[in-house]
Amino acid sequence: MTATKQQRTTKKIKTYYQGLKNTLKPKYLLFRQWQQQPIHYRTDETEHVCNNCGHRFRGNYCPVCSQSAQQGRVSWLSLWQNIVLLWGLESRSAVNTLLQLFLRPGYLVRDYISGRRQVSYPPFKLLVILAALVTLVRLIFPSIQPEPSATGVRYLDYVFNWLNRHEDIGALTVSSFLILPTWLLFRKAPLYPGHTLPEGFFLRVYMAVLWLVLTCLIPFDSIALMLSLVYSFITYKQLFGYGYWGTLWRLLVCIVVSYGSLLVIMVLFAVASEAYMQVH
Repeated sequence: MTATKQQRTTKKIKTYYQGLKNTLKPKYLLFRQWQQQPIHYRTDETEHVCNNCGHRFRGNYCPVCSQSAQQGRVSWLSLWQNIVLLWGLESRSAVNTLLQLFLRPGYLVRDYISGRRQVSYPPFKLLVILAALVTLVRLIFPSIQPEPSATGVRYLDYVFNWLNRHEDIGALTVSSFLILPTWLLFRKAPLYPGHTLPEGFFLRVYMAVLWLVLTCLIPFDSIALMLSLVYSFITYKQLFGYGYWGTLWRLLVCIVVSYGSLLVIMVLFAVASEAYMQVH
């Protein structure tokens, strides 16, 4: 009797997980499809008369005044479109770009650096705007100001504190040390061969944006750093197309080389600062 109950329980569990798998798998496949192709463009070959300038044309936009062929009398759709624009939720908005950066980071970067610019808000502008918002929030709430640097070297502390106050420049400066190692180790990647140094710069801009968001959302720097490393791995995996191990060891080498170089520069700067202070 007990064995029969166990068999029934086991069968129910298997049936439940099989049903769950059948439900979630199609949704996951749709999510993967969205990751790789978030926006679909369609060409309208219908003949239109522009409601703005009266020009007759075929296509999505008037070639004379650039107004959309869909612009007509105000409707419920127009109301919804204006709400979307008001709250910055259109396809190329900052909000949508941040959403993509968390859900499809590598694909987003590849789209942008390969020329598909309409899927993303300009990354450098986004970095500056986020840094300004962070500064504003910290002015309103002084309790969340970063702790001042205390290395014991006056000029080194000055540099660190300045970078903490200008987080966009600080995040991008530190992140930029990964540009050259990334180019050396990933320029022959299967999904994106021929990676260039300028493309590497924009990759680091996106990563600096991600770091700013994580440090704002998460009060613990160690957790934010761990999540940043996880997202770096996901980004490199999606962007370059190496396998899990191939991406991991290359990224680890990049991190060791870049932050090792940064540490050497910091030590040299500290030694030079101490020598300058002793002379003066």
